Amino acid sequence: FSEAVNLHPLVIILSVVIFGGLWGFWGVFFAIPLATLIKAVIHAWPDGQIAQE
Repeated sequence: FSEAVNLHPLVIILSVVIFGGLWGFWGVFFAIPLATLIKAVIHAWPDGQIAQE
């Protein structure tokens, strides 16, 4: 399953534990989609380079 979402198995386990602790059943239910979304946002985020004007 970790290959389908391209996340390390440890990240999946930690996201289920963390989101489950925060939001209970719904946190467990949405843990993997949220972790995938967070990973996509981190990879799409600019590297902090400010455009020189």
